[in-house]
Amino acid sequence: MKILASVDFSTTSESILKVTKTYAQKLGAEVFLIHTEPVPTDRSDEDYDIKPESMRLRRDALSLEKAGVKTTPVFLQGPTCETILSEALRLKVDLIITGAHGHGGANCKVSLGHISECILFGSKIPVLVVPV
Repeated sequence: MKILASVDFSTTSESILKVTKTYAQKLGAEVFLIHTEPVPTDRSDEDYDIKPESMRLRRDALSLEKAGVKTTPVFLQGPTCETILSEALRLKVDLIITGAHGHGGANCKVSLGHISECILFGSKIPVLVVPV
């Protein structure tokens, strides 16, 4: 089994990592830990390996590895939702894990952020949304 877990390094990311670790351990799954960023307009910043986000992604992947979960960090640039969905299809994952960032009021039945909603409703693969 393969899991794609999307992190953005917000406060929700820690919850996503915990849920991903639990599911991966119980299912014996391989994890692809993905972080996406918009394509920069300034091409002078092309050394992605030393970007703080790339280093954080590798550190988070290493923590899952230490817990016995085979993990591959995936740092991509492009439109966030579309990039995550296309990578999930390319990798042939069985589950996508993402976080809910919505700020809905008391009348909202579902409180999702824009990216989470796009992934949830745009995916042909099952999606697990981790609440904040």
